[in-house]
Amino acid sequence: MMDSEIPMVEAPQPRRSAWYDLALYLVVGLGLFTAAQYLLRGQLQVNSIASSAILYTTNILAFAGTALGIGALRGRFSLAEIGFWPLRLPWKWILAGAMIAVVLIPLRVGLALAVQLTAGGGLGELENSMRMEIFSPGGSLLVNFLVTFVLGGLLVPVAEELYFRGAIFTWFRDRFGLWPSIIGSGLLFALGHADLLAVVVTSLVLGLVNAWLMERTRSIWVPVAVHITNNSLAILLLYGALALQQVIM
Repeated sequence: MMDSEIPMVEAPQPRRSAWYDLALYLVVGLGLFTAAQYLLRGQLQVNSIASSAILYTTNILAFAGTALGIGALRGRFSLAEIGFWPLRLPWKWILAGAMIAVVLIPLRVGLALAVQLTAGGGLGELENSMRMEIFSPGGSLLVNFLVTFVLGGLLVPVAEELYFRGAIFTWFRDRFGLWPSIIGSGLLFALGHADLLAVVVTSLVLGLVNAWLMERTRSIWVPVAVHITNNSLAILLLYGALALQQVIM
């Protein structure tokens, strides 16, 4: 079903998902990915594209696997309910979401800088954070770009939206009102991106926006579009700057 106009959709009737479902989501999804981050920290510091690819793949498997295995297959939510399959593609909203992501990028960058400076940190901390080691490891610039763009720019957003909006937001929505659900799932999304305080704060903004879009459209492909646009543009800008730097030098 490809809707061009999506009316405000009533939230589904409360399913009263158990608290242990949320615990399972967090332990398996966030737990596995957090463990992988720390296990690979040493490898990431030597700028290996293989380690970055493993971390991206772990992200995809942990988040998408948790959402599908612990959520959808156990009947805690359905893929049809969130518009994942059969596809619910409200194209006007998807394009609007991509535009929102473009607008949010400079705003989030400014917010990150403000938070970093307010917290007493320097700009160098942002450049030298672990995420920079993931996004731009050493080696062939072209190979690194292709691996990072496909895994980090396209596939990771789908996996994370299945997890944070498909599973986590749906869990909150089954038990609480709209804004507690948006805030609760947004905070967990931000904590899932814990690196520097600036990264957490800017991730919170993205998480809140995507949770609202999920509620508004009942199609996970709208927040996926925002997430893909955000990640892909960041990667394109980063590697464009790195390529320009190589030419100048």
